[in-house]
Amino acid sequence: MAYLFQDQKRNLIYSIDDMITSSSGVVFEIQERIASGGNAVVHKCTHTTSGESYAIKFQLSLSEKRVKRFKQEIKLLQEVKHEQLVRYIDEGVVTARMTDRNSKHRRTENLHYFIMDLADSNLLDFYRKGKQKPSYEEYISQFKGLASALAALHERALHRDIKPENILIHGETWLLSDFGLCKYFEEEDLQDITDDKENIGPRFWMSPEALNRTVGNKDEISKCSDVFQLCAIFWFVVTGRSPSGIVCREDWTGPENLYNLMYNSLSHNPLKRPMDGLELYNLLNEATFS
Repeated sequence: MAYLFQDQKRNLIYSIDDMITSSSGVVFEIQERIASGGNAVVHKCTHTTSGESYAIKFQLSLSEKRVKRFKQEIKLLQEVKHEQLVRYIDEGVVTARMTDRNSKHRRTENLHYFIMDLADSNLLDFYRKGKQKPSYEEYISQFKGLASALAALHERALHRDIKPENILIHGETWLLSDFGLCKYFEEEDLQDITDDKENIGPRFWMSPEALNRTVGNKDEISKCSDVFQLCAIFWFVVTGRSPSGIVCREDWTGPENLYNLMYNSLSHNPLKRPMDGLELYNLLNEATFS
């Protein structure tokens, strides 16, 4: 059996078979844990035929809303494809055995999972490890690719949870990941399943309108909210500091050709920002054209 997760609050240990078979009939071997949160856990896994390594994400919360959100994340991964969006590989359901710390069996539950590209790191860990800051030539191509990836996502949904932990580093490429809080556009069967009182957005990286919602305002979270979050990360990459309050030229340590775009993208007035990922991508190209 593979140890999957320990729920400290309920004193339960989740375990599954070492080998699991996906919905497409492929057998994967479960390996070490990579990351975990309140609703999901991510492990490394290996395709037993090809030997390729991937990441596998298991949904731990069994509430109807959380399961529906997880299935929606899988659907988005399948539908929206871009070289700088994390890639869907496979999915399935596995039976998990839950025991207490004394190995006494409590019950079994079916857990949904999906398989995706295995990253080397994420952007936050990359900087925490003291890696050398990327050069302009290195980061500008990643910025353009991420803006283009956001444009592809914006054809179907809002992301709403863009933060350094959700920018994965896969080889030489930065990938936008984690669609768990995404909101689909204009599909009755995939309406926003977020409670009105639930805070949406990453702590420390929230757009102003998302922050306003945490204190009871009814500000709309839109495509330009995603633009704010992504450009907050761009600012962090260039300056080494996250933008706080209203940014100004004295805070900017990057190239002059990017300042106006970053300044506008981080405006507290949504109307002054690029309206979506596509406009951000086009403006990045204009700012760097030579």
